[in-house]
Amino acid sequence: MNELIEPLLTMVVSLLGLLASSHVAIRNTIKVSEITGLEKSRIGFTFVATSTSLPELAVAVFSATSGEGAVSIGNVLGSNVANICLIIGLGLILYSLKPGRRELKGINFKPEELDMLYLGIFVASIIPILLISFLPASRMVGLLLIMIYVYYTFEIISKRELPLEEANEQPKATNKEKLIFYLILAFLGIVGVIISADFLVDATVKIALLAGVSPYLISATIIAVGTSFPELSLDIQAMLREHTTLAFGDVIGSCFTNITLILGVTLLFSPVRISIKIFSDLVTFSILANIILWYLMHKGRLGFREGFLLLLLYIVFLASIMGIIVFPE
Repeated sequence: MNELIEPLLTMVVSLLGLLASSHVAIRNTIKVSEITGLEKSRIGFTFVATSTSLPELAVAVFSATSGEGAVSIGNVLGSNVANICLIIGLGLILYSLKPGRRELKGINFKPEELDMLYLGIFVASIIPILLISFLPASRMVGLLLIMIYVYYTFEIISKRELPLEEANEQPKATNKEKLIFYLILAFLGIVGVIISADFLVDATVKIALLAGVSPYLISATIIAVGTSFPELSLDIQAMLREHTTLAFGDVIGSCFTNITLILGVTLLFSPVRISIKIFSDLVTFSILANIILWYLMHKGRLGFREGFLLLLLYIVFLASIMGIIVFPE
């Protein structure tokens, strides 16, 4: 019993840290959006998505250089399924359970925002298809994926809703100082989320091991979900606080970043070629999640039923990778 006290306390403190850090990150990200004139979805797609993907980037570098690049690829594809099905699904369900709320508000994307998000979904879908079909998973392909990430991120940042001078009436010097200040606070908030998530995963694993749960089950569930804890904490809070475009921008931006930057780094630094075909099941679920998300966004109706559908798909996904459900080849 005494062995459980430390991990339980760590879990409680980590959860409180997640909530506090998420609040700091969201509040200051909104300030950055107001000062720069960039829509919240663009801030979420670029700055927030890249920041919350730092753990995956670290995994990519270490696993690739040690000859275990397959670990990073599995993490990338699994994280994309979790980002869409678990995060958006759970967020929709929690939002709809609040009194007086049945469907998600603040989902009115501008046409240019939808174009950005739809392209992000398309890229996150088509690249795995190309890699599993005929493109060799080589270093050249990895470099190309990184270039796609850099180019598209620059394109998104360069397009503002308002010119910087109109976005805020204060002098340029004051704007620049405030922008740097809020960017630092937002980044520190995201770092706090990542650190809290890491401690939370470690504490959960310790509790699971003490409870006699098998290491395989832990790796297939707790660790898999744990890599998406930063996005989970940030985006659910953003959705509950009516910052829907920020949440969707981060989720889709994270999927885009995983498939371009993270996968690109993995292929670039891996000393051996990796066969993507062994991840066909993960690729299938990843593409299916992207298609469902696109359909729901296109339909424009997001509530409990849609959240339940996404969460159900994630449960089927977990059951599949654990061997509980076996699909015919």
